[in-house]
Formats: sequence, structure tokens, C-alpha cells
Amino acid sequence: MSNLARRIITGLLFLPVILPLLYVTPLWTFTLFGALIVGLGAWEFFTLSHGDDRVGRAAGTVLSLLFYFVVWYTRFGQVHGGLFAAAMMAVVPVALLFSLTRPSRIPNALVETGALALGPFYVGGLMGCIGAMHDLGTHAQGAGLVVMTLMIAWFGDTGAMAFGKNLGGPKLYPAVSPNKTWSGSLGGLLGSVLGVVFAHFVYLPAVSLERGIPLAIVAGSVGQLGDLCESVLKRSAGVKDSGGLLPGHGGILDRIDALTFTAGVVYLALRTGWITLS
Repeated sequence: MSNLARRIITGLLFLPVILPLLYVTPLWTFTLFGALIVGLGAWEFFTLSHGDDRVGRAAGTVLSLLFYFVVWYTRFGQVHGGLFAAAMMAVVPVALLFSLTRPSRIPNALVETGALALGPFYVGGLMGCIGAMHDLGTHAQGAGLVVMTLMIAWFGDTGAMAFGKNLGGPKLYPAVSPNKTWSGSLGGLLGSVLGVVFAHFVYLPAVSLERGIPLAIVAGSVGQLGDLCESVLKRSAGVKDSGGLLPGHGGILDRIDALTFTAGVVYLALRTGWITLS
């Protein structure tokens, strides 16, 4: 079975889990599912930075989960702004103080402390955008926004692989990801646009094509940059995939690398009024 086929099958298997959590069950159930994804993704992230240091990986994962829940609860400071500001300011001192308690890790302190400060924002904060947008508009609209965001990221990923494999051509950024091509990048953008068009006509008509298509292009482009950013981290750690949990995808972090950046753009578009639900 080709890698593309495995990716599609794995994605389809997620639908019976994600859609009921979004549309049928209460909001908190999807929030807990998001926490599971954040926890697994954070563990993989801190495996890249902390290697065999299970205590450090656990500390980073806990920080990421805490920040995820703060983001979801405060909607990035839209409510309970003081709590969000305090959490923002606490992440770096906590990371530094944690390194101070572990003198045996001093040779790795700079890299590990940097990862502890970055990870909660990267994994917990950006994934918190998805939980935050789920609470916007009606229950169906919030669920639709999440599905649209997933489709921008994942249709883009599938389109990029399909175009890149079949068309080939000049490499996009060979120093970071030798297999990615400019044709794949174009296919990814077309896939992201298709995701928004599908959303408009099938389940989220409130998002107009006039605003949705430019959003898909911007969010899809930024999502591709997120993919490349994670590739830099993996190359630095000397690994091909962040994990092996998902067939055809690698690890959870490999699956959400574009989604984290895409979710940030979509949430920003909602908060600035570029996308409205009226």
C-alpha cells in the first residue's frame, strides 16, 4: 500500500471519532480529546529535545497541557484575561527554574530549557486555537469551523503529496525536506482551497467563498511552513518521524505540524473579523 493510500485511510478512520465529538457530544468531550492529542504531540516534541530524559519529557508535556487548558478557558484572554497573561508570563520562568533543580542536566540545559519554554506555546497554545474556535457561534458553526480548519490542513497535506509524487519538479527546500517540491506546494494550496469550498457548500455556508478562499490560501501556505518548521526540528534531532503511532503519517506531531499553524491563522481571521458567522 502506498504512503498516500495509508494517509487517506488513516484520515478516514478518524472521522467516526472526531465528527460525533464535534457535533453530538458536549463541548468538554472534544476539549478532552484535544488534550489527548496535545499530550501525545507534546510527548513526541519533548522526546526530540530531551531524548531519554523521561522526567523532562513529562514536565514539558504537563506544561503544554496546562497551557492548552488555559488557552481554551480564556479564549486567548478574551475572557479571564488576567489568567491568560499570568500563564504567558509563567512559562519561561518555570522552564528556567526546572533546569535549576536538575544539576545533572547542566550540559544540556540551554537546549532543554529552550524546548520547555517553546513547547507549551507551540503544541498547547496553537492547538488551543481549535478548542477556542469550537466555542464560537452556534454548536454546529463551532464544530464546522473546526472541521474546516482540519480540511484546510489535511486536504492541503494530501494534495501536496499527490501532486508532488505525480508531477515532481524542482525541490521546494531540499536542505530541510528533500522530497517536497514546488508542484506539491501548489497541490497543497489547491487542496486547502477545496476544503473551504466543500465547507461552504456542505456544512458551513456562513463562511463566504470571497473571504474563505483567500483564507485557505494564506492558512494553507502558513500550514506548509509549519510542516517545514517541524522538519527542521526532526533534522536537528536526527529522526525521520516524530513517532510511529499513525500509519503513513509517523507520529501525532507529524500529523498536527501544519494544523497548529493553520489553526492559528483561522482563529486570527475569526477574531479580526475577516471571517464572520452571521
